[in-house]
Amino acid sequence: MRNADKLPNGVVTTTTGRILTFAEGRRHNNRDYGDVNLVYKRTKTTKSHGESPGDWDALREVVGKGDGTWGNPTPVVDGSTIYLFLSWNHGAYSQNGGDTLPSGKKTKKINNSWEGRRHIFLTQSADDGKTWSEPVDMTKQLTPDGWPWDAVGPGIGITLYSGELVVPAQRRNIIGRAGSEGTIAQTPDGRLYRNDRASADDDYRKVSRGSPSTFSPFVLDKGLPDPACEASTLLYNKKDANGPARTLFMNSAHKSSRRHMRVRISYDGDAKKFNYGRKLSDAPISGVGFEGGYSSLTKTADRKVGALVETDFYQAGGSEKDHRAIVWRRFNLSWILNSPNN
Repeated sequence: MRNADKLPNGVVTTTTGRILTFAEGRRHNNRDYGDVNLVYKRTKTTKSHGESPGDWDALREVVGKGDGTWGNPTPVVDGSTIYLFLSWNHGAYSQNGGDTLPSGKKTKKINNSWEGRRHIFLTQSADDGKTWSEPVDMTKQLTPDGWPWDAVGPGIGITLYSGELVVPAQRRNIIGRAGSEGTIAQTPDGRLYRNDRASADDDYRKVSRGSPSTFSPFVLDKGLPDPACEASTLLYNKKDANGPARTLFMNSAHKSSRRHMRVRISYDGDAKKFNYGRKLSDAPISGVGFEGGYSSLTKTADRKVGALVETDFYQAGGSEKDHRAIVWRRFNLSWILNSPNN
């Protein structure tokens, strides 16, 4: 998948087996402010598992009204319904302010006014992602009054064994407190496992475990180096007749560079250690440049691992005009385990 603009924000497999992928379509450049729409692709049929480019429908738009900034699409599958949480702010504002728009005007800094703050919206699909409801502004229900900045995901939400839905969110409630761009999984032991982006000087992923009502403070996982970037976590399966329980994790396994993408497997009930892993560069994709940055994982209906990964087309000069794209990968567990580094 190469014609979405920037940031693979989420991939899910629906209960029918169809795959849905979401991204930010940054209209004028690769920056995260200004006119940004939410785009997506889905496989053409429920029997298409993304094995070839022909398995995918054309790029579609979830929402893109006006010149505002839509971001962080975070899908969660609940039976036949797909919920999609997303962030929005007025196009004249950006997180830090002072950014130059295509018109030449400078953005204002996000603030705690209703116009100037970040909003949280929710849309849903009841037809396997073919159509989406009008997004509803959930800001007042989900965030405190006067809260200027908020971000769901980016990534995916999960359905707990109990049927409850959990979506990672930045700096919110007992789960999100002090967090950053977060991932969430229910590990084989039944607990929630949150794995968040490293802060600027942390060098390692921040991890917390618990339940919807009680969560431990974040601690650094010294086995998971991180360059302060988003990552992805996935419960592949609980222990069953097909094998032991497995939790997957993907990020750039480096303290400063986003170009060291690695997917890992944990067999621990609490995902304490990811002892097996493989670099994506062991199977390079021709012509796409350096893979690295944001990613998202899903388990496909044919029991493969599907991954969306950001790539740079060899353009890493820091210009807002540098091209960015998203590649789609498929691999099985044995490919990870057969790494020469294991």
